[in-house]
Amino acid sequence: MASDPNETRLRLRAVLNAQSTAILVVCLLLVAVGAGLAYTTHVDPGTETQTRTVSSLTVESEYRHSATVTEPNAVFETGAVLDERSTYFTRIAPELDVSVATSYAASTAENVTVELASALVIRNVGEQGTVYWRETEPLASETVSNVAPGEPVNASFTLNSTAIDGRVAAIEEGLGASPGQTETFVRTEVAVDGSIGGVPTTSTQTLDMTISHDGATYSVSDPGVQSATTERTVSETVEREYGVLRSFGGPLLLFVGLVGAGGIGYATREYDLALTPAEREYLSYRDDRSEFDEWITTFRLPGSVHERPTAEAGSLRDLVDFAIDNDTGVVKDPETGAFHAVSGEFIYTYRPPAPGSAADEETADGAEVGGGADSGATAPEGTGSAATASPPSEDGDSPDGGTDDAGVDVPEEADVWGTDARSTDDDADGMDGQSDDRA
Repeated sequence: MASDPNETRLRLRAVLNAQSTAILVVCLLLVAVGAGLAYTTHVDPGTETQTRTVSSLTVESEYRHSATVTEPNAVFETGAVLDERSTYFTRIAPELDVSVATSYAASTAENVTVELASALVIRNVGEQGTVYWRETEPLASETVSNVAPGEPVNASFTLNSTAIDGRVAAIEEGLGASPGQTETFVRTEVAVDGSIGGVPTTSTQTLDMTISHDGATYSVSDPGVQSATTERTVSETVEREYGVLRSFGGPLLLFVGLVGAGGIGYATREYDLALTPAEREYLSYRDDRSEFDEWITTFRLPGSVHERPTAEAGSLRDLVDFAIDNDTGVVKDPETGAFHAVSGEFIYTYRPPAPGSAADEETADGAEVGGGADSGATAPEGTGSAATASPPSEDGDSPDGGTDDAGVDVPEEADVWGTDARSTDDDADGMDGQSDDRA
């Protein structure tokens, strides 16, 4: 059942009356939180320390190598260049041409100098990293000034694999022993120095390219492109910034809290939120009406039914409980709105209250007393109801009884409560699951 406007207003008053203090506390909390957020966001946001990059220098370096075929053979032509291979043939291409290429990237740069220094390193290393002997031979060095961003700088040299292999053999023969593993590699030191973004900056790199000798071949293992980035940063204290949610959320919470607190304060001061007994009774009736709606049908009872003694029920719940206990149904009169249950020689009635003031309640009580039923009689024993029975008025019409004064064809009592009529109209009267013993 849908709530009418009166019920909605009464329930709202009941909630406000019962929870006014809690609602006020919540509103004041919203005011406090909203005020705090609004103040720290828009009035005094505070400061925070941020790190800003003022210069960035990225240096990239790589080895490039190739070997030229110098001896006739059945596969490669003399003079052919074999480049970027992992293995070369010692007899037909013993010399390895190596170039170290370096470039840098920066947003702005001034007076940048690039230095390249390569050396051949031959050493004997044990299992625990112990270096038994080491020989270093400079190969090439290059220094270039005023290098622009993206401009390549190269340093080239040539390695003779046969000569290197002979040099290793001579050292081991001279020492008379080779306790560890002999390694041969090229090490290149790269240094870039200059003013990057107006800040003096230096970047260094170390690249190793390994050369392994295996008799008729030698293998080259280069590291590929090596990149190194150097950044210069500064720390700054700036005003703290907040997102859109906090910027608007704080004032919104403050506004909602103020409006809510003012509204609940005005309502409790200007209006009496407490419900009268009549209003509480009305809400109780509405709850019962919603809960027991499936037990109630709507149609007019014949006038002869109202000639029976009337017992007034204290609530709709009492009337429905009585009807269930006595295997009968509850009928709502469409004209008067009263609820009836017929059992034995009595008619049991509940007249719903209407929401209103105390004066309305007294008026409703007076109408109920003068409605044509004297409460002097008592319901028979065994009915299971706490209602009070009364004889009908002298004219035999209950205030809510059906009449035919309006020209309506009113059925006789036997047509409504008789056994044959019930069995025929069981589906039409809407009283599902109830017994036919109504008389």
